[in-house]
Amino acid sequence: MVRTARFPLTLTAVGLLMLAGCSTTTGDFKDEAEKFLESTDLADEAGYTFRDARCETPASTSVGTQFACGATDNDGDDWTFIAEIAGAREIVIISGEVNG
Repeated sequence: MVRTARFPLTLTAVGLLMLAGCSTTTGDFKDEAEKFLESTDLADEAGYTFRDARCETPASTSVGTQFACGATDNDGDDWTFIAEIAGAREIVIISGEVNG
């Protein structure tokens, strides 16, 4: 069965708030988004467990910067996500869609 469901995700990556130091790099946002996509927090909210998360490195650390991510769900379907930098140490997944 092929799922074509779309769902909006407006979930804050809580783990990003725990980053140490005064400045956050684009790599930090990329890494934290990948961790969040594989987290139980997202699984509980979305109803799917995701693995093999991979994100592009954002172009900047500015609030409002968006970057693409992908992951595979527990049924083996690939998903595309859009993450957005929402604060100095905060990201939000603003959309998620199964590919195909």
